[in-house]
Amino acid sequence: MSKNTIKQYQADPDKLVIEWADGHTSTYHYMWLRDNAPENRHANGQKLIDTLSIPLDLTAKSVTVNGTVKIEWANDGHVTDYTPEWLRSNAYEVVESESRRNTRKFWDITDFPETPPKYSYPQLTTDNIALRDMLASVRDNGFALLKDLPNESEALFKVIDLFGYVRDTNYGPYFDVKVVTNPTNLAFTSATLGGHTDNPYRHPVPTLQLLHVLSNNVEGGDSTLVDGYKAAEVFREEAPDQFDIIASTLVTFRFSSDDADLSHESTIIQTNPRGDITGIRFNNRSMQTFYVAPEKMTDFYTAYHTFAHMLEEDRFKLKFKLGAGDAMLFDNQRVLHGRIGYKSSGDRHLQGCYADIDSLLSKLRVLERVTRDA
Repeated sequence: MSKNTIKQYQADPDKLVIEWADGHTSTYHYMWLRDNAPENRHANGQKLIDTLSIPLDLTAKSVTVNGTVKIEWANDGHVTDYTPEWLRSNAYEVVESESRRNTRKFWDITDFPETPPKYSYPQLTTDNIALRDMLASVRDNGFALLKDLPNESEALFKVIDLFGYVRDTNYGPYFDVKVVTNPTNLAFTSATLGGHTDNPYRHPVPTLQLLHVLSNNVEGGDSTLVDGYKAAEVFREEAPDQFDIIASTLVTFRFSSDDADLSHESTIIQTNPRGDITGIRFNNRSMQTFYVAPEKMTDFYTAYHTFAHMLEEDRFKLKFKLGAGDAMLFDNQRVLHGRIGYKSSGDRHLQGCYADIDSLLSKLRVLERVTRDA
């Protein structure tokens, strides 16, 4: 017997309670059922009913189960049909945040004993399955590595065109990462860069970043990636009180130049009401003076040291060297990127740009639909 088979039901004055064949029980309030009925949805997902048009004291005149659940509403006599499959898949029982967090998959170095595979750019332009898999890697792992890009300026735009649009910043549509005289950013030097997220001083922060290698024949200059969500979850497990401090203390990030002055206040670790980690803003170079109660300042810096050191531990850090024609696309709210310092003799030139992850996820969902049976 299918788990979606209704064993029995009870129509209470304000809700419908269903016991399923597998013993699970679900509760559906009438207000929610009328508001979210499938018949009230356009194919694009938008509701065709105004929630305010539904009375708060809505009740069912009758409920019958015969293959589907039919409810005749007392206020206007309208009859709504619900399939058991829809009711089961949309049941809204409370799920403990801890068990919900445990279903999310993050990574550390043990998940990548070898350098992750690279997706060939020419194949991505003609093969929907390859493009789907690459975009899914960004969704699931927070990053994807690419190869075989044209070795020419602005070729990185061709990758963004596969799923979305470039997001302009004060750097323009793209920026060059190479050693320059009088740099306004340490990225434009040959120094080691610890793991960080870009543009934490923006709101909203750019959610995707693409870095394309035009040349890299220096000694050193390896790229590094860290799954900030994984490190933060381990931080929560190993030092829960310190995690709470970092996730609740507002700090200020800022960038200032001749033509820009950007500032934003945020926590370093962001969580939602369920406790799920939803974002990391970590960039020591951009942190400004901030204010907490005097008796909490020592605790904040102790917690900051713990998390910052953790982000640099080898157990979390993926290291690899990208060559000309390679690129990496990553979630700038999750994955921290950095580099190993290098000798300035030789040539190392990367171009970078930003994009938004909502376009990537939209394209991915469409591709998952059209390649479902492939």
